Amino acid sequence: MNFQQLLLDATEAVMTWEIPEEDYAEAIKNQACLMAGIDPDELYCFDFD
Repeated sequence: MNFQQLLLDATEAVMTWEIPEEDYAEAIKNQACLMAGIDPDELYCFDFD
């Protein structure tokens, strides 16, 4: 399963949670990482500004 599919699966899961709307992006990323067996804290964050 590729990471794009994991993002879709994570989105479906997270959308059922009762969390503030502004937290969805981070929650989806974290859920996809967990589903892929990746520690979300190990992802690099790039600043393109």
